Amino acid sequence: MELKLIGLDIPHFAADLPLNRCKNRYTNILPYDFSRVRLVSMNEEEGADYINANYIPGYNSPQEYIATQGPLPETRNDFWKMVLQQKSHIIVMLTQCNEKRRVKCDHYWPFTEEPIAYGDITVEMISEEEQDDWASRHFRINYADEAQDVMHFNYTAWPDHGVPPANAAESILQFVFMVRQQATKSKGPMIIHCSAGVGRTGTFIALDRLLQHIRDHEFVDILGLVSEMRSYRMSMVQTEEQYIFIHQCVQLMWLRKKQQFCISDVIYENVSKS
Repeated sequence: MELKLIGLDIPHFAADLPLNRCKNRYTNILPYDFSRVRLVSMNEEEGADYINANYIPGYNSPQEYIATQGPLPETRNDFWKMVLQQKSHIIVMLTQCNEKRRVKCDHYWPFTEEPIAYGDITVEMISEEEQDDWASRHFRINYADEAQDVMHFNYTAWPDHGVPPANAAESILQFVFMVRQQATKSKGPMIIHCSAGVGRTGTFIALDRLLQHIRDHEFVDILGLVSEMRSYRMSMVQTEEQYIFIHQCVQLMWLRKKQQFCISDVIYENVSKS
């Protein structure tokens, strides 16, 4: 099956409306109409419900993830509106704001602990912690009299269009596992973005789904998984490199699973003998 052909016939009329075109970071990455996230808006204007984002099914629910582009200066208020309306408690950011002297994503959160208003929504950074390959932040967002806590996980060691360095499968899987542990405690879709919201975003979602799948099964269908993701948002897992990287990570997942079994067997044998 040719991955490139998936989705060519799926319409994206909303993204092509003249008043929505400026809300797309890239002209060739547009959300399909049937799976796009719609913003709830007081005004009935055409385009008021538009954001470049799609629901992607997960291991546990049909709307487990939202894959979206990195916010633009003119869409960051919409981004926070989506976080609030979808009751999302986790944002995963897989890009840096600037890479190779190019702007890949707007800095859409406060630089300091001073709260900032994004439209009607106020965002406050409660804490920030930096590791070698990622940063984690805790935000509190306020709208009218409701408050919502959001965790922001930003993986910073992943180049655009590429894959992390050769030895980074360990680091990425550690990151995916850390986010998954948080996700089990939270409701609402996990919001995942890179710059376009398809390459690194697709790779992360694939790894998160495979991590859960491999825990419960002895087989895996990576091609089937990527095909399904591409039928909800175009170009998910954008490059051949990223597709190969998923396979490398899966080999590591199988190895881990085997090691765990070996360890539990040893423990079981020792308990049996004693």
